[in-house]
Amino acid sequence: MNRSRLRAASMSDPVMVYGATGFSGRALAARLCHAGCDVVVAGRNAAGVHALAQSLNAPSRVFQLGDPGAIDLALRGIAVVLNAAGPFMDTAAPMIDACIRARTHYLDLTGEWPVFAMAQGRGAEAAAAGVMLMPGVGFAVAISDCLVAHAVRQAPETSLLRVAIGLPEVVSRGTLRSALRTFGRTVIVRKGGALRSVPVGAAERSFDYGAGERMSIAVSWPDVVTAQATTGVANIEAYLEAPLPLRLAHRAGAVAAEMLGDEGLRGVLAPLEAAWPDHPSVSAQSRASNAIVVEAVDPWRRATRFGLKTLDGYSVTNATAPAIVARVLAGEHPPGFQTPAGAYGPELIKGLGCAEPYDASRLAPRSNSVTVGQAGMA
Repeated sequence: MNRSRLRAASMSDPVMVYGATGFSGRALAARLCHAGCDVVVAGRNAAGVHALAQSLNAPSRVFQLGDPGAIDLALRGIAVVLNAAGPFMDTAAPMIDACIRARTHYLDLTGEWPVFAMAQGRGAEAAAAGVMLMPGVGFAVAISDCLVAHAVRQAPETSLLRVAIGLPEVVSRGTLRSALRTFGRTVIVRKGGALRSVPVGAAERSFDYGAGERMSIAVSWPDVVTAQATTGVANIEAYLEAPLPLRLAHRAGAVAAEMLGDEGLRGVLAPLEAAWPDHPSVSAQSRASNAIVVEAVDPWRRATRFGLKTLDGYSVTNATAPAIVARVLAGEHPPGFQTPAGAYGPELIKGLGCAEPYDASRLAPRSNSVTVGQAGMA
């Protein structure tokens, strides 16, 4: 390959926001425009894309992801793609294909673990083309990735990571749709470096999200894929805060999936998705917050807990994704598959105003771990 054709991105290079008419895409396109980036608004809905582009005084491109030729044409001259169109299990692969062909850096907002695994599998091909692939530049997984990197930096003998996410207070229809795409009879954990499936309900633990211990259930959160790439730790579990009704519903859903199959269950849940609000209200979003806990366990089962209090997930995304776009445009785009903290360190979120550390070190009696202290973020 002729590497002389490759060049670093610069702040004057165009950034395409695909899926720009969605809830997160619209907010990010506006934020990037206001930051002085050369933004190209893109998506498949011509009327919506053109209306948004006019409101932002930005150029627009309309294309479907089912037509590789159309994507190639649309990516001409684009330095960075920020894919905000979910479910990402449908949109990430064709866009990554095109970005590798066009030698365009790829970012997205996915929280769907199979997308991370797929992108990681394309890492060598992307590296050969000089392209960076970084899925998960929003709430998932930029914040938790920085926290796991910080945790392992503080506790270098870590052999097991547990990542726990507080129950979100606001959820858009797009987020729900993406979550339902990964729901099924099993959840994913990492053991000995390999991804493995365990039955829903097989693991429950309590974590302190800032207001005392709360029971949490194992879920297929993408840190199970990314945290090993970031830290080298080979054993990873992820949890979601789950009050009793949610735990019961989670188990009932797994039973239904056993009878109907994963796709059959998603069909049953489709009316819930259709009835869900398209996006949270401004007031609800302004009141919402969340928390993330990382438990770093050493070979002697001694555990250190680290906690971050965050804004709501969408406000976090509006802070982390533009910060990463700026880093890419500044020439910081190591080729191949990358994670946010793997590329930029845990200091990535410092100064963004979307997260602050808190003491998550209190352990419930049933956690089978011993606290050895808790350090603040760098």
